[in-house]
Amino acid sequence: MGYYINITNREWLTVFIFGFMFGGILGGFISLLINIPVINGIISGLFFGVFIFIYSYIFVNSVNKYVLNHIDIKFWIPLSLIVSFFAGFFGSLTSFYTIKFLNLITIKLSLFMILYLNILTGLLTMIIGYLLYTIVNSKKIEEELKKTAMELKLKALEYQINPHFLFNTLNTLSELVYINQSLAEKGLLKLSAFLRSLIDESSVITLHDELNIVKNFIFIEKLRFPDIEFEFNIDKNTLNLKVLKLSIQILVENAIKHGVRNKGKIIVSSYTKEGNLYVEVKDNGKGFDIIKEGTGLKNLRERLTLFFNGKLEYFFDGKYTVFRFFYKIQ
Repeated sequence: MGYYINITNREWLTVFIFGFMFGGILGGFISLLINIPVINGIISGLFFGVFIFIYSYIFVNSVNKYVLNHIDIKFWIPLSLIVSFFAGFFGSLTSFYTIKFLNLITIKLSLFMILYLNILTGLLTMIIGYLLYTIVNSKKIEEELKKTAMELKLKALEYQINPHFLFNTLNTLSELVYINQSLAEKGLLKLSAFLRSLIDESSVITLHDELNIVKNFIFIEKLRFPDIEFEFNIDKNTLNLKVLKLSIQILVENAIKHGVRNKGKIIVSSYTKEGNLYVEVKDNGKGFDIIKEGTGLKNLRERLTLFFNGKLEYFFDGKYTVFRFFYKIQ
């Protein structure tokens, strides 16, 4: 398994700072050995660090963007080594002639010696580049394995469906068949759509799709509890944001079961604040003193932590019992 080195701008900044400082320190140390002004040695070293960084940035990004995804993976490492070598070679060569032009260090070297030293620098950056590729590749593989394990755990949590909901719904539909066949048929279609969403492979879906699941669930529940009112206050800018599948459904089910029970009002809201997505489900039921989290809430809390490092909280605001989860928008 192999990956190309996708380095972010923040990581490039870290590389630049490290190369800048390392070049300056190395230049100052060498200046003491060859008996030249320390400041000249430091400046010369800084030039080496900067130019090698510039060539590395250009070469690596260009190869990542235009080459690696279009060639066989077996050529990735050899090509990465070549790129690293030329970044060091041309960075060193450019630095040498810049230093010579500025007359920072007056050391006469033959063309052969200049090429020899630049080749050595290229070989050094090639070794560093290979080590970097190995570290990144190992890190990517570890992340992929963690992601796979997390997705398997998420799927296991999703399949913890409350069987009482299914039994109650089927009982309600069986009674409706004799009272209102048209409504029973609609209820069966909604139940089918709801169950189909449970077996879908995606653990993370858009808020829009999650709300469709919730509306199918609400249609089914209103067959049993027609006196419950539902209201949606959804910020349209949040509809394409990602949420965990069944995250809102669990809270709505909880509000019906432990909040309003047979009669009341449930409000579903979404909004963004300070870079976070907030989703609230509140009801005007009996309220609570202490909540003992059942399987549904524990399930949701664990999934939020696993996938988004999100938070679940609940409180009584004086009028409504509020259940809210939130996390950074990715």
